Amino acid sequence: MIEYKETKHTLQRKAVSDLSLYSAGYEQCVPGHHYGPICRSYQLIHFVLSGKGELEIDGHTFQLGAGDAFIIPSDKITRYAASVTDPWCYTWISFLGINAQMYTYQLIASAPDHYILHGLDVDKYRALIARILELEGAATTRYFKVNSLLLEVLAELFDDAQFDERSWGKNSIADEVKFYLDVNYSEKLRLQEVARTFGVHPNYLARVFHEKYHVTPKQYLQGMKLKKACYLLRTTDLPISVIARSMGFEDQLAFSKLFKKCFAVSPTDYRQEKEPRSSDLGRQ
Repeated sequence: MIEYKETKHTLQRKAVSDLSLYSAGYEQCVPGHHYGPICRSYQLIHFVLSGKGELEIDGHTFQLGAGDAFIIPSDKITRYAASVTDPWCYTWISFLGINAQMYTYQLIASAPDHYILHGLDVDKYRALIARILELEGAATTRYFKVNSLLLEVLAELFDDAQFDERSWGKNSIADEVKFYLDVNYSEKLRLQEVARTFGVHPNYLARVFHEKYHVTPKQYLQGMKLKKACYLLRTTDLPISVIARSMGFEDQLAFSKLFKKCFAVSPTDYRQEKEPRSSDLGRQ
């Protein structure tokens, strides 16, 4: 593995900048090599140069190959693994900052498959990231150069994703809020604050959301959290306290009470059941 980490500024400084590179790298993976389940504090994009692999994120599993890029937003629990028979080789870039999440979700919203962009000319991304990995010289000089290359990578991605500036933010309020809940469900969201974010009254938001999706925003958010929790309980060995925090619950007790109220079993007992319940798999 070859990796570059920008060290001119601290993580805290990067987080409050508009956009700042965190790391870049290249790796030819061995068969079955995997990362995760893991949750990161920065945005991460991999470009598959050759071979195959698998990504698990948000309860979905994607089979990936050369020409694909997979986008991992911060605070999402993910696992990805190289094929046993044809392990992938990839290059990656990661970044953070005040607008980093917005840029990431604009890319996600532009992708036919959430989190995946297909059919890319990955050689141009390999070349740009290779320039980062080859940088030498003073820290300040490298800082400016790596961030200029980060911007160039993102510019190419937005172009390849055919991001439509005119359509961004012009869906119905219900659609906008659903997308917001889909990508921020792990936060400690209060629906009054969500309504304020979109400039509408909470009662109006609840009404239009229910008209479109036949559940209230609160019911939709709760169902999504529980569905994700069921998936993590079944597929990982993460402690229940970690799963609770990753779903935006203040503590494990509050999570366990809600889980037992909905499923009539505790999270621990649910994890020990041999077969998933069909009603849980269909929960939204």
